[in-house]
Parts: sequence; C-alpha cells; structure tokens
Amino acid sequence: MSSLNGWHKGERTIQEKLGFHGAVSQSWTQIQGELPEQHRNFYSTCLPFIPITTLDSMGRPWSSILAGPDGEIGWASSETYDQLSMRAKVWDGDPLKANADYHANTTDASQKKMLIAGIGVQFSTRRRNKFAGLVKTIEKQGGLLDICTSVDEAIGNCPKYITIRNLVPFPHTNPRVTYREFNLPPTGRLSSDLIAFINSSDTVFLGSSYSASETDALRFPSHLGMNHRGGRPGFVRVRNDGRTLVLPDYSGNRMMTSLGNIEATPLASLTFPSFINGSLLYVTGTAHNLVGAPAQAIMPSQDVLTTIEITGYILIEDALPVRQREGTEPQRSPYAPPVKLLKEEQASSTYFSTEDTIRATLSRIELHSSDLATFTFESPHKLNIIPGQAAILNFTSFLGASPYKHMAPENPNLVNDDRIRTWTISWCSSWTSVADGVSTTFSLTMRLKPGGAVTGALFDITNKLSAVRPELLEDSRPLGLNVTLVGIAGGFVLEPTDPHENTEIAVSREEEQMSVQKNAPRRLLWIAGGIGITPFLAMLSGIPLYSAEYEITLLLSTREPDVMLSILSHAIEVAAHKVNLLRYCFIVIMDGSLPRLSPTSKLNVCMFAAQKSSSERSPRV
Repeated sequence: MSSLNGWHKGERTIQEKLGFHGAVSQSWTQIQGELPEQHRNFYSTCLPFIPITTLDSMGRPWSSILAGPDGEIGWASSETYDQLSMRAKVWDGDPLKANADYHANTTDASQKKMLIAGIGVQFSTRRRNKFAGLVKTIEKQGGLLDICTSVDEAIGNCPKYITIRNLVPFPHTNPRVTYREFNLPPTGRLSSDLIAFINSSDTVFLGSSYSASETDALRFPSHLGMNHRGGRPGFVRVRNDGRTLVLPDYSGNRMMTSLGNIEATPLASLTFPSFINGSLLYVTGTAHNLVGAPAQAIMPSQDVLTTIEITGYILIEDALPVRQREGTEPQRSPYAPPVKLLKEEQASSTYFSTEDTIRATLSRIELHSSDLATFTFESPHKLNIIPGQAAILNFTSFLGASPYKHMAPENPNLVNDDRIRTWTISWCSSWTSVADGVSTTFSLTMRLKPGGAVTGALFDITNKLSAVRPELLEDSRPLGLNVTLVGIAGGFVLEPTDPHENTEIAVSREEEQMSVQKNAPRRLLWIAGGIGITPFLAMLSGIPLYSAEYEITLLLSTREPDVMLSILSHAIEVAAHKVNLLRYCFIVIMDGSLPRLSPTSKLNVCMFAAQKSSSERSPRV
C-alpha cells in the first residue's frame, strides 16, 4: 500500500514557487505503493549496482552504492510486489555500514525504523526507476550484506540527462579510503584534487530526506529520496569556499520530489562515481533551494538551483565493481545543456540585475551570405566592453518564453531553452572616436544555426526584409525588435593596458654614454576558423584605443574566402593608421577557389587551397 496521500508541504512549496503546482497537483498518484512487475524484473536482471539513501546518527542522508560481489547482475531479487532483496558487496568506508549499525543498536525507539530509498539506472539504455520504503532486515553473510526492504513507493523516471555508458564487470577491486571527514569543521574545505574530481563528473546520485512533524506524520510519513542528476562534465560547481556545491536544476517532470524534500528538510547527499577508475566521492551537508534572482546571483542565467554546504565527506578509491569498457566513449544526453559557471568564477564578466533591465534595439542588419550576417543593436546605456568580450542577450521578449516540454526527441535543446544566447561583439561604438559617452551601439556577427530558435528567427526576418523591405536592413529600428542585455562576458580580450611601453636603454661606451629610444611593437599570433574570427574582428576594431604599435600575424581557415576577406578588410580599415598592424594574413581555403584581392586592399595576404595538391599563393598587395 502506498505511503502517499498527496504532496507533502515541501513538495507543494517548491511546486508553487515554480508555478507548477496546478499542473502536477494530482501527479502524486503516479507513485505506486508497490513494485510493478516491470520494475521487479528491472532490478533483478538489469543492474550491476543500485545507489541508495540512508540516514546517519545525526539524521543526515548519505548516498551509498550497493553492488553484487563481482559487478555482475542478478544480485537483487523481488519475491513479492512489496519487497526488494539485495545481497550486496559493501566496502569499508561506505556510509551504509555505520548507518545500519546505528539503527540496529540505538536505544532511541524512534530511530529503530531504518528508512531507505534507491534508484536503478541502466546506463546502456537510459532506463531509470526509483523506490522507497523501509529496511526490514540486514544480515551479514561473510563479506556481503543481505538487505531485505519493504517497498511502499515506486515510480519510473524519464531518460533525460543520463549519459550512456558501456559498463562491464570489474570484480578485482581494492577499495581504500583516501579521505574521510565525518564532521567537517566550519573552516574546512575540500582539497584541490577532490574539487577537480567534482569538476570532471557528469553523473551524481542525489539523496534527500523528508522528516515529518508530529502533526503531518500520519498523512505524510517520513521518507527518503534517491535520484540521478546528470549533465556535461562540470555541471556541478564548487564555490570559492571549497565546501559549498551548486547543483543546477534542469527541466524535468515538475513533481519536484527531491527539491521538495530539501525544501522541508534542508539536508542532502551527493555521491560522485568515476566509471574510469572506480573512485566514489560521498558528501553530505545542509541544502537550500534558490529560485529566481537569488539563484541567478550565484549562477547567472540559472533560475533554479540547490546549494549543498558539505558537513562530511568520504573518498574511496578503486571501489566500484564496474568500469567503462576500454576503448568506448560516453554518449552525452542530447538534453544536457551547456555548463554554467558561477558568477564568482567569471571575474571578467558583468551581469546586470533583474531590477536594472538593460534593453537593446536592433538597428541595422548586414547580410554577408545566406547564413552569415552582422546584427547591430543600440542601447541607451553606456556599456564598458573590452574588445573580445561577448554580449549575453535574452530573446524572450522577441520569441516568447519556451513552452514546457517534458521530452522533445525532435529537438532536445528546446527542453531547457531559456532564450538566452551569447555572441562575441565584433564592433562597438565605444571603441571609436564617435562614442557619445551616453549610449552604446554594438554589432554581433553570427552564423545561422540549423534548427536554432534565435538565429532561425533572425535570419527569417532578414531574408524577408531583403526581399520586400530592403531599406529596413539599413535602419531596422522601425521594427521595434527589443531584447534584454543580460551581461557582458569573456576573458579572451585585447587588454586595455599596454605591456610594451617605450623603454629607454643606456649604452656605455669609452668616450660617451648615449640613450637609445626603443619602440617595440606588440607581436601577436591569431589563429581562427570561419566564424571564430569574430574576437579578432573586435580586437582589430579596438586597437585605436591603445597607444602601442602592433605586429599581427593571422592564420584563418575558411570555406568562404570572399566573405571573410570582405569582413576582415572592413575591420582593418578602422585601425589602418597602425603602420605594421597586420603584417601577414595566411588564409587556408577549405573549399572553393582563391579569390582575387582588390588592388586597393590594405591586407598583406597569403592564401592556400587546402584541397589541392600544389599550393597557390596570391600576390602580396
């Protein structure tokens, strides 16, 4: 029989904060009170290991890993619909051993009942099912634990964010505890190698607990949760204090069971596995959900996240009895969004608060080819932009908010599309003599992305204007296309300081001392492919800001030499007074023929056709 009678207060609170409660108010009925036949077969025949959650003597959740002794399947079984039994290998240091001993030996009658939750993930197929209930018995059988659980919650989950892996048994492990800090002191922090371990992880198992009050216990009894979180490597970030983890929340089924538990009982556990060397990092700590502006203050452009301040951790090496098959590569989920950095990790970036909305209006469009264009925006605000930085724009006001989709197999990127995009600024009015010191005009040179929501819409408008109202390409302000400037980001810049200041060298001779003034040009090598030239376009445009002379060699690979030469020529005109500015420009043409240079071009170009057996070179002009 199910232990549920609806959503508990934590689940309702987070659902309401996110505006989901109306849509999922009855979804708790999807959580069954026993294991369906499909789940029983799944746990018994598909899984080499099962992550579980249990509580320690302080009431903190820990995420353990249960596995068969040799990494094979078949170590779990289900004799009845409400029972799951596991004969598991549990290595020294795994929190389950201490937690089980505590519940078995405690004199506190309220703690005799040992709660458990688990999740099964079949990494080869992305199948995922969860369960929760009570531990009926735990018996030691040699080096194994026989664990019999009574299941009163079971639900299947979607395959999103699971990285496909080809896992094989690895029975000859030698588990050893490398780090163990059960009570991390207030000034304690993770070591640099543990932080690097987290930054390389694309999979984590999230444990949570709901501790019911006396008034709620009958209708909403206490229970535990175990879940999977996945993303691209480094999706979980570590704050500068070295002890606070930041877990972004991606679009899911909107039930919010894990975050709901945390909302009611602010504790959580995370276990990070390495499928390469079998290491397991267990952490537990205090947890808090952040929504909206507080979340974005920590991780810009992330509306929902959970922080976990670590109070205890364990690292066990060579423990997991399965490994990724040698010679295979993990297959990232197509739903996994790009990694978002913490605000404190982006010292060179500026993010504008939601209270101080910075608007920008599309003012001009220059179409270079069918899939390459420069879009110019005007903002009434003075913006501090260094050549090479990028604009972060929110196109929600233009496209509308992305509608909720649980799954979108035809275009998985739509599921987490927040309408925020980042492009390098290729030109800015503040880099020129015409800057008025009040407003800012900036240009973004961008490529049409097939299936892209933002570039697709922008190029659709551009093509229609080109055919029907070409005058609006030159002055697009009547369109009233306004977007929000979220921030200015990027550290790959042409520094505003000049490290090559003029130096005076004294030379001693027998008859005299003479001073020699040495002017050293700043020598730069730039390498780019196709649209990757945009940071260098910005730097060329920004060079007049600085007093130094520059001697630049550019190596560019392109399939559109005519288009790229035209764009490059325009940028070089801006800084033409710099005598030795672009000393050499080597262009490797990946496709097409060698273009002819204009006799008036200021470019000193060597061009090579990569597809031909003998190189051709254009005359230098």
